[in-house]
Amino acid sequence: MTSIVSAQVSDSIDTKITASAPRPIEGITVIGQQSLANLRFRISEIETEIYNFFNSNNSSPRLDIICTKRTPTGTHILIRECEPRFLKQLRVEKTRDLRMGIGAGYNKLDLVRWSAQDFEKLQNEMNELMASSNEFARLLTALSQLNENYEAVSEAR
Repeated sequence: MTSIVSAQVSDSIDTKITASAPRPIEGITVIGQQSLANLRFRISEIETEIYNFFNSNNSSPRLDIICTKRTPTGTHILIRECEPRFLKQLRVEKTRDLRMGIGAGYNKLDLVRWSAQDFEKLQNEMNELMASSNEFARLLTALSQLNENYEAVSEAR
């Protein structure tokens, strides 16, 4: 079954709806705003593509970006956390040392400080990949645009 829909613009002030000789609508433009949830989903998808691309093309598995999902204490909200493998390994080592009584307490800033050389390598590899791969640069640009859209929609609410 086929339905034909048409619209007619009346030349008079009184609007009339008629079935005879309708004038077709030349075009309709719909400008919509994406929901925050949809934007968050798209951002997560693009981030995953970026990490997968980077992990496949970097020089060492130690530089791979690993994403996990966890529920923070005191909440039921599942969050996604992504970090380089070298940072995750350092956290495991320091936690093990602390539990064995041979290490001192630490925080995230300590881990970052202790990993400064690895972060520099990671940044250099990302920069090299961005310069050498149009696909990687395209993904980073798409992520940047999605983040800008998310900020704009978030501020508008």
